[in-house]
Amino acid sequence: GDCGPLPNISHAEPQGNTKHQESFSVGSTVTYSCVPGYTKLPLLSNIIQCLPNSQWSSLLEFCGRDCPQTPSVPFARISPQDQTRNFYAVNTTVRYICRPGYENTTDQPPTSTCLDNLTWTKVPELCRKKSCGVPANPEHGQVITDDHLLGARANVVCDRG
Repeated sequence: GDCGPLPNISHAEPQGNTKHQESFSVGSTVTYSCVPGYTKLPLLSNIIQCLPNSQWSSLLEFCGRDCPQTPSVPFARISPQDQTRNFYAVNTTVRYICRPGYENTTDQPPTSTCLDNLTWTKVPELCRKKSCGVPANPEHGQVITDDHLLGARANVVCDRG
């Protein structure tokens, strides 16, 4: 018994010169590679085998399109779960966490999604600078500032004398 020609696997091609071979003996394996523009998804097999029943083993679709590194923004950083990924398929959404000194303005974390054209959606500014509170005037002087958010500066002016 043997297996017939290789099955078509979406966005993948068999490696080597096996592509046009008409039959394969039981037990033989063939490794596929993703076509240009597609990347092998982590943890999925790309090898098929001719089984004792003269059928090819099945494969999950293992090639996908991959967005580049996630966008970097000054007010938030990518969540630890999403930072460890090494593959961002189309329609993957990553979550961000407000950086120290910033607080969330909604119940929802900022997110960004990998689009079909392999770019990321804009990260919404859902984090705002924290307030340090209104500074108190020192004895014999006053604080002059119109801003009391993280990073703001204040001037202290002493009374005459």
